[in-house]
Amino acid sequence: MKISLKQLAVFVAVARSGQVARAAQQLSLSAPATSMSLAELERQLACQLFIRKGNRLQLNARGEQLLPQAIDILDRVDEIEQSFDPDADLLSGNLRLSASSTLGNYLLAGASVKFQLQHPQVHCQLHIGNTQQVIDAVLEGHSEMGYIEGHCPDRRLHVSQWQQDELVVFCAPNHPFANTEVSAASLAAEVWVLRESGSGTREVFVNNMLEKGVQPQLSFSFNTADAIKQAVKQGGGLGVLSGLIVNDDINAGLLARVRISDMNLKRSFYRIHHKSRKMTGLASQFDAFCQQQWQIQ
Repeated sequence: MKISLKQLAVFVAVARSGQVARAAQQLSLSAPATSMSLAELERQLACQLFIRKGNRLQLNARGEQLLPQAIDILDRVDEIEQSFDPDADLLSGNLRLSASSTLGNYLLAGASVKFQLQHPQVHCQLHIGNTQQVIDAVLEGHSEMGYIEGHCPDRRLHVSQWQQDELVVFCAPNHPFANTEVSAASLAAEVWVLRESGSGTREVFVNNMLEKGVQPQLSFSFNTADAIKQAVKQGGGLGVLSGLIVNDDINAGLLARVRISDMNLKRSFYRIHHKSRKMTGLASQFDAFCQQQWQIQ
């Protein structure tokens, strides 16, 4: 068996794009050549790697097993090539990252820009979604590292604590609970404006409330923090978001904090990467840069 780097590159491109034609375009190959390379890889491995769903190709179990290994091999080859480059002292390459909403918008976006400005030959690609979307991006090989707010139960991923945060419950300034301290039980009759299903913020808050015997009554659900803040300002209910997002509005008097006396809403942010994929030197450099930025322990 002689698997070629070209076959692995074709496999990864098809896995990421879901289509042979798109993969061919990304690799500057013809569609027939791309299809032939993929077919030869499957022949050599004596198994299929994809299932067809409509006009898209989706990894099957064997394909999911191969993907992180193939990416890891291609990453290692890239590092070898870069180490022998005349400009090897200059950090370079593409870094694919995913982050959940709070982390992406309030920490990682700024960090990736600063990192790229310090290293002009580096290109950072940051995808922002909810926690589940970030987990999927790392599992499917679209991102080398992910940064999430919620729980990650998938054993294929390595999860490490990365940063600390605190969720803040807030309301409109004219709400009866504005700037007061209440118990979790006293919130049982309140309605809530929360993030969408799959959000780490929502998961952490709801789980904390359920531990106190309170099932939050959902009034509205949005996938952006700005929409939640606007809905709360209009009297749509109580909201909960990271202090990174709402503290400025609270200090400006646009929103009011509601302290819950018997609930600890501190939480951890986490970094995830695939166990079958060794972290590249570029990713390690970026992570060290972030640690220096925020003095992460």
